[in-house]
Amino acid sequence: MIKRVLPVFLLISVILILSGCNNNNNTGNDNNDSGQKEEKVMNFTFESLQDADLMGGSSYFMDFGEMNSQEDAAIAEGKLLSAFGEPEFTSENYENSFNYIIRATAESGESVILTVYGIGVVHIGVEQKDDFAEKAAKALIEHVNSFKPADFERTVYYLDFDLQIDISVKDGVAMFVNSPISEEKINELFDKFFG
Repeated sequence: MIKRVLPVFLLISVILILSGCNNNNNTGNDNNDSGQKEEKVMNFTFESLQDADLMGGSSYFMDFGEMNSQEDAAIAEGKLLSAFGEPEFTSENYENSFNYIIRATAESGESVILTVYGIGVVHIGVEQKDDFAEKAAKALIEHVNSFKPADFERTVYYLDFDLQIDISVKDGVAMFVNSPISEEKINELFDKFFG
């Protein structure tokens, strides 16, 4: 009889101990009624900077939200224009077409420098890849996506495919016109971009 009671007692003890481990301690994650974890949202302010030296060793960190097409990238660029005005850097090179340098500052005063850049699609870069940078980057995407895209037109060149790409956003709709470019123009642009 004792041999049967002991395993049941141990099982009940383990269940009680584990249920006590599920209490909320406000450590950054809370469980909602369905048991799923919800991350506490940090509030950030964002400032566009015009100093390329602040980029440091910034490298790819994440896509700027859903980037499934050129249209998504153009709409994101229009929203960045609405949120922050002109970028720190622009180029006619499709694979290096613009760069924003954004300081994200949390309510605590902690900050991180994020780069938002266009290389066909839009990416976010950061020097130190950590949880704080991830929260800041996600908050930046949410902030920018709250804006309507600015209307704009520009021309970029995609040398991998010998194309001129005319990009425009008007009333929230992105349009693209691709045109082949001559060998002479390719050489001129290659020297301009990489020479």
